[in-house]
Amino acid sequence: MISSVLGAAIGLLRLACPCLAVDAPVDDQGLIEHEQVRLILLSTSVTTAKGRPVRGLEAEDFLLFEDDTARSIDFFATEEELPIALAFVLDVSGSMEFQGRLGDSKEIIRTFVEGFRPEDRMGLICFADEQVTWVTEFTADPEQFLRRLEVQEGQGPTALYDALAASPHLVDSKTRERKAIILLTDGLDNASQLTQLEAIWLARRVQVPIYTINFLRMKEAQLPRAARQNVRLLERFSTETGGASYAVHSSKELAAAVARIQAELTFQYVIGYYPPKEDLDGTFRRLRLETRRKGLQVRTRRGYYVEPWTRP
Repeated sequence: MISSVLGAAIGLLRLACPCLAVDAPVDDQGLIEHEQVRLILLSTSVTTAKGRPVRGLEAEDFLLFEDDTARSIDFFATEEELPIALAFVLDVSGSMEFQGRLGDSKEIIRTFVEGFRPEDRMGLICFADEQVTWVTEFTADPEQFLRRLEVQEGQGPTALYDALAASPHLVDSKTRERKAIILLTDGLDNASQLTQLEAIWLARRVQVPIYTINFLRMKEAQLPRAARQNVRLLERFSTETGGASYAVHSSKELAAAVARIQAELTFQYVIGYYPPKEDLDGTFRRLRLETRRKGLQVRTRRGYYVEPWTRP
């Protein structure tokens, strides 16, 4: 039930921000001194204006700011050959049956799965009514995964905000490897327990990028005001977590969105830095990452929550 999922998610709010814990060297008396070292890691995508991944950048090509204060980059690497755990979060509410959106979503997921390498894993989370649940936890068996996907049917109202809040925590608790979420929905929330702001607050506590594909009934400019607000909401979730949002209403737009997400997930930069100890006061820190090269788009999470610096 969604209540238990959200209860667990809210409990995670008490955890510190993503960090690395390391042990200090053994002292002269053979005792180990422990110190919490917090390396903030940012999985980062850099693309051209046409959405093509940009390779070959170095640490000096980036500028990093925390609350508008410049920070030095202490760690730099690329992610290309590493396995990825990709969670598909599928809206199975009754409205997704309209105009074959649920069938289109299944076809999109099959397209992603066909491109998986043997070391990659896939998982399926479905949401509708008052439930956000795993249908298939992470697996490297595409046949088993696709069998479970195929039998999903649409019914009930849509708890979109609850799904956006709960799914990053569900995914993060299952794996420590490189991971991302692709959420497919028609974007019409009518059953969530959480408000939009509460959902955003929960989602950005965890370092899992959310890519959203939103099926539109018509061109965005022709949508009712409430529907346009939902489009903006999905864009904000993706922006805050370092993913991307695609509002589609044609097969051409849908194919382009899938191709862009696939290309982006195949190559990313990982940028890390150590925030000053005295700054770890439990507040939300805004991050801004830029490149010195003009015309490139940089996408990473917009910030993180910090906790007071302590020695165990």
